[in-house]
Amino acid sequence: MFTSCMKEVFGLKKKLFIRNGILLAGTALVIRSIGMVLRVFLNGVVGTEGMGLYQLIMSVYGVFAAVSFSGIFLCATRLTAGYMACGHTGQALYAARYCFALAAVVGLCMGTILWVGAEPIACFLLHQPKAAPSLRLLSVSLPFVSASACMQGYFLARRRVLPSSVEQLLEQLLSVGGLLLLFQLYPPRNTAQACAFTAGTAAVAQALSALFFWLCYRVDIKHLKSAPQPVKRLYRQIAPIWLPVTANACLRSGLSAAENALIPLSLQRFGYTEKDALSQYGIISGMSMMVLVFPSVAVLPFASLIVSEVEEARVQHSPNTVRHLCEIMLTRCLQYALPVMVLLWFYAKPLCLLLFGHDEAGRYLALLAPVVPFMYLDAVVDALLKGLNRQTSYFVFNTIDSAVRVLLTVILIPLMGVHGVILVIIVSELLNTFLSLWRLLSITHLQISLRRHLLFPIAVILVPCLFLRLLPSAPSNAIWLIGHLLLCSLFYFGTLVCFRKV
Repeated sequence: MFTSCMKEVFGLKKKLFIRNGILLAGTALVIRSIGMVLRVFLNGVVGTEGMGLYQLIMSVYGVFAAVSFSGIFLCATRLTAGYMACGHTGQALYAARYCFALAAVVGLCMGTILWVGAEPIACFLLHQPKAAPSLRLLSVSLPFVSASACMQGYFLARRRVLPSSVEQLLEQLLSVGGLLLLFQLYPPRNTAQACAFTAGTAAVAQALSALFFWLCYRVDIKHLKSAPQPVKRLYRQIAPIWLPVTANACLRSGLSAAENALIPLSLQRFGYTEKDALSQYGIISGMSMMVLVFPSVAVLPFASLIVSEVEEARVQHSPNTVRHLCEIMLTRCLQYALPVMVLLWFYAKPLCLLLFGHDEAGRYLALLAPVVPFMYLDAVVDALLKGLNRQTSYFVFNTIDSAVRVLLTVILIPLMGVHGVILVIIVSELLNTFLSLWRLLSITHLQISLRRHLLFPIAVILVPCLFLRLLPSAPSNAIWLIGHLLLCSLFYFGTLVCFRKV
């Protein structure tokens, strides 16, 4: 649905936009599916307690990875797209080379800091000393993460997403395949060793996929047949982009890591044992949240592509095109996210029972389902703000959101337990989305119709869900679940086509 509706985007470039979006979405779907299989496999090996430990490790790694790639990616995308739009290919190549140098410095710095600080972080921040070896192994991948982000931004600006898609798929296959082989040859003796194996294979996969990406980049610049042309004071263009985004990534991911470390501790204050607290955290973050974000594979690729489109329209001083792009993205995002919300709410328990064998994960997923439209819309709005050169607003709003999350974690979870975790997530998503959306609407002067954008999609998807609920109950197996989801989706999409809403 999302892809077929994007035919309105950007005039003559619409076919390329749609083709690239389909390719990225298909790749993301495969990668997320492999990731889901990996989570199910890890859950069977290490249990919910091990999943909780793994999530804590990845939350810390996420801080350093976000600093390594966020600013670099946006700089490479916007500078390359901007110079290419003006016909200055040589300057675009120079800007890309400059971004590579910055990526090397940032990646090496972040990797060194994480390597040196792995043990103190594991002991004093996570209160899990057994996490230190995994953090050290992951630190090796950070220079490759930064380099890959730079090349991904370059290729997105060039509207060539095949190298990015192949690189991401290659990384996932190497990581999962290597891990399964390692587990087969050397079965882990405990959760710490299992996490270390996972971290090590991920680092090797990242390095190999980055090497592949670099080869693709070298081939592409040869085809351009243009020599890099120096740009005077390029750092003055990079600094307003890189500094706010990197500062936001550092602060937000740092606060997020602090929040993730505080959740098990706060659950213990509520009355859980250390093991039960890690288990509950693993169920929510490693199972329920993973199912919640899985359908975003149809939205996030288009959000990443739209940055360069909006940047090009902005550079060419075309406010009508900018407004049109923003309107299309917001409308299609809501038309997709709202039925996903309803389907997850209706089928949360069967989904989680089928995937993880956990009824509790399904209960948490049903409680979290209402945040889906806000979560997906926030990703789209953030991408539009980046394309509009409003990354400072993005930085401020995300900082406010992260600070509120940490504060609510400390206050609510010791009082409410697991339901406090759910409430923190809901409040955070609402706050961040409303702030970002308010800023975007004030810039573009767009309006969201309550009836057309919100009530109509919800009413349409509710019809088949309620009808199927009234039918005699059947065993909740995979065929039953897939059949229900397909019927509801087909009815929804068919109704939108009949009413010419797509």
